[in-house]
Amino acid sequence: MGKLADLKLPLILISEIILCLFFGDMVSVEIKSILYAMSLSIKEALLMVLPFIIFSFLLSSIGTLQKGALSFVVIAFLMVILSNFTATSLAGFLGTFTLNALDTIQPFTPSTLDLLPLWDLDFPSLLSNDTALFLGLLCGILISLTGFHKGQNLARYLQHYALLFLKRLFIPVIPVFVLGFILKMQHDGILELIVRNYLSVFVAITLLAFTYIILLYGLAANFSPQRWFTSIRNMIPALVTGFSTMSSASALPLITTASEKTSKNPVVNGIVPLSINIHMIGDCFSLSILALAIMVSFGLPLPSASTFLTFTLFFVMARFSVAAVPGGGVLVILPVLESTLGFSPEMLSLILALYILFDPIATSANVFGNGAFALLFEKVYTGFRKNVYKKAPQDREA
Repeated sequence: MGKLADLKLPLILISEIILCLFFGDMVSVEIKSILYAMSLSIKEALLMVLPFIIFSFLLSSIGTLQKGALSFVVIAFLMVILSNFTATSLAGFLGTFTLNALDTIQPFTPSTLDLLPLWDLDFPSLLSNDTALFLGLLCGILISLTGFHKGQNLARYLQHYALLFLKRLFIPVIPVFVLGFILKMQHDGILELIVRNYLSVFVAITLLAFTYIILLYGLAANFSPQRWFTSIRNMIPALVTGFSTMSSASALPLITTASEKTSKNPVVNGIVPLSINIHMIGDCFSLSILALAIMVSFGLPLPSASTFLTFTLFFVMARFSVAAVPGGGVLVILPVLESTLGFSPEMLSLILALYILFDPIATSANVFGNGAFALLFEKVYTGFRKNVYKKAPQDREA
């Protein structure tokens, strides 16, 4: 039953797309206009609350870390940042190359978009997302370093209510949120183009992401064929669990078991829970390439290297505030897409819908990537400790 519940949201979205594709013309313009206005209103409400959600999750993920084992935490976070940055940058480069090579994305111009919302609310912005990111990061580091218990309790309290908002209020209305934008795209004659365009994009993302992760396993195994194959084979149960449940957390025990079985080092027991919700190679590839494909679809030029670098930097920071809910990986990226890549409300809704549809494969890639990350971290951390202990006697003699 749990797996069926997890699959419920993607199935609803698939049903909405199919029904709108074949029967959208039967819906009156007035109803479409109302549903489109509801979608825009939900989007405005989300963007108003989102800075506080970002702050809460960042504060909790960093602030509740124990101040002991500082080297472990510092190395872990630096490696997570480096891995996410590398994967996102590589996805941007490969995505641009692949989209040009495939040449299957047929752009449509915004001039055809003529469905107007019945109303258009404009909620105030109480705090910018950039400020929330930096404040959450700074406060989390201060609380973690000082071990301030009241601050840690506040962080857990804020995270609890932020998660409650997403689970009880936003997640249930995602079908309504997406439906209005799907009807607008159907009304404007671009829904059929989107359905035709994105199958090849999904295939490309899957091949690129998993090829990259397999190479990471090779790096962790020093490209020894036997160890390389064994490490991948050990992760298959966790990968399947991630695919079927669309939850990295559900696969956490299997990732830990497989990583320790491969490395024979218990240090992986600590790194997997720490990185499970912030190290997401599958999301780095899927969101980056989907964003580029959507820009092509809406007739926008692909971003310059400097623009995509700006997107990548904010994307990597936002990874630390991801909520473990359906669509959580893309929710905190919406304002980043809007501010750095110029996404419109229709584009934001489209990437949310596509991301949720692709979530089983993206999550399995996240799980698979976390297994490789644990093995690489074990190598780096073990080497660091050996160097520290090798120098320690000399330091004491001095």
